[in-house]
Amino acid sequence: MATDVPATTGPSPEELRANLPQADAGVLLAVLAQLTGDPTVVDRFASRISHEPDPPEFVGVTDPDTMDELVHAVIAALAAPRPAGALPADDPELFGRIAPIALGTPVEPEYVPLLLEQGGFQPPQPVLPRDAELPSDFKVLIIGAGMAGLAAAMECAAAGIAYEILEREDEVGGTWYTAVYPGIGVDTPSAYYSLSRDITADWSSYYPQGAEYEEYLKAVADRNGIRPHIRFNTEVQGMAWDEDRRRWEVRTTGPDGRTETVHANVVIPALGYLNRPRWPDIPGRDTFAGISVHSAEWDPQLDLRGKRVAILGAGCTAVQIVDAVVDDVAHLTVFQRQPHWIAPRKRENDDVPAHHRWLNKHIPYYANWTRLKSFWGTADNNHPVIVRDPEWAAEHLSISPANDRLLQICLDYIDRMFGGGSELARKLTPDFAPYGKRIVRDPGGYYAALTKPHVDLEASEPAAVNERGIVTADGRQVDLDVIIYATGYHLDFLSTLDIRGRDGLRLAEVWGDNPAAYRGGMVPGFPNLFISSAPNYSPGHGAGHNFGVEVMLHYVMECLQLMALRGAATIEVRPEAFEAYVRSIDEAMQNTVWCHTPTAHTYYRSGGGRIVTAFPFKLIDVWQSHRAPIEEDLILK
Repeated sequence: MATDVPATTGPSPEELRANLPQADAGVLLAVLAQLTGDPTVVDRFASRISHEPDPPEFVGVTDPDTMDELVHAVIAALAAPRPAGALPADDPELFGRIAPIALGTPVEPEYVPLLLEQGGFQPPQPVLPRDAELPSDFKVLIIGAGMAGLAAAMECAAAGIAYEILEREDEVGGTWYTAVYPGIGVDTPSAYYSLSRDITADWSSYYPQGAEYEEYLKAVADRNGIRPHIRFNTEVQGMAWDEDRRRWEVRTTGPDGRTETVHANVVIPALGYLNRPRWPDIPGRDTFAGISVHSAEWDPQLDLRGKRVAILGAGCTAVQIVDAVVDDVAHLTVFQRQPHWIAPRKRENDDVPAHHRWLNKHIPYYANWTRLKSFWGTADNNHPVIVRDPEWAAEHLSISPANDRLLQICLDYIDRMFGGGSELARKLTPDFAPYGKRIVRDPGGYYAALTKPHVDLEASEPAAVNERGIVTADGRQVDLDVIIYATGYHLDFLSTLDIRGRDGLRLAEVWGDNPAAYRGGMVPGFPNLFISSAPNYSPGHGAGHNFGVEVMLHYVMECLQLMALRGAATIEVRPEAFEAYVRSIDEAMQNTVWCHTPTAHTYYRSGGGRIVTAFPFKLIDVWQSHRAPIEEDLILK
């Protein structure tokens, strides 16, 4: 079981009796079945458990007598040795019976292998035979030590493949190490936003601050012995394919400024695609006499107390900053180019209750189910929200009944906070369907901040910046001490790196304004290159970035095993297979919200107009299509 939940020894009977009655009854039944290996406990208890909505999960509930019976059964199972011949805790048959009870909804059989993996009950299962090995000097080079880089390292280690990570910073964490603006937080539920090979059992918040997530990633590096494989303060300048030696030559700059060439059979760039801050092109921006700061380059020493502050932007970053600083500043002006759909916080607060944290830490499998319920609550049941229903869309702003349900939730939130038909409500209501650009979750105080007397909302971009502050679109002067630019990032799919494949082919030129990739982040002409944060690898309707990363890396490991089986030194996608795969993505994309919300300004769309970040498919379809490589699509030499 891939979790840091300790073994069954530890909790006293008093602690068990105090905390188990507060457990999710459905999860507790699943735990009992796994502890005993006895599927008949489902027949004994399932009919007495129902599920009440508790967003984003369905919580299993039952009557006090049944809960007391369940608690005593779990305590007995924890104390007893596991019976000989019991079904393994990750047995698909057992899992298929208990998953609907724990998750609160039906579970189709095709999802069982996916859920076993995403719950951390078992690691990704190999598909190709493991009866051949790569050469002893075979090496994988990973660029970046954020979530994707650490996940790649863990997969290489599990497969017995030598690897090295090059990281330009002096610590792991990627975005969560470099981004330190006020209020920065995870907007994917913390229980799920982790690696299935290393599930943490103790989050303080359902949506933790960035520093807590950074601590998780540092712990992942420590627990899994990754640090000795990392070269910190080492930046990649470029890389080129050496056809004669059949390996990559990677040019780096080290901490002392000296350049070095690192050689590797395979390279996995794990850099992400939102790294360079985007500064808006506003006349006079450099003339401001006060402090100008981009959210991506925040100075932790910046004190906003008592300051007159403006923030440019209305996306996730701006929302989190406003929520965090509104009570410190003397006056705040929010410049909103375009409103986002803002989803309300569904709990009174985001603190994880003490009993929930205790159960995750001390009850075997409980943290796994917590993670899986968080995943399942925003998985393929949510897919219809991005798929256009032509008849519905013809008469509604929303694109489908599922999409409309979210729209009504967001509209209701606007009306509750600002009053239906008010000026603020008008300014904050988008003219496109939800998901046309990324949904933003209110941390709890953003909409409330906009109603405060010392906060103004300008529903336009600044006309100009001058020495004193900002000139609004209608010509008013706003005097300021600090201007915060929460204006996002350049969409960089490795465009800042000089990557040259066979015959000097430059990746940036191949991609131009419309980057695209085959399974595993593969591109014709670039052998042995697997781009982890490749185009169309982020789920658009649920789950999280970690899902796309783990699916992609399983596929990469299968490709490397195929090389071993065939005795091949190189692997590369055929151009015709690449084109057919990209075409299938683009064709499916035509029926999604992103292609039917032309007024939405979104980073999902490249400079050439292609939707390049999200994939349009169900999670199960992407997962299944990446179980093993299609050999006829590939060139192995």
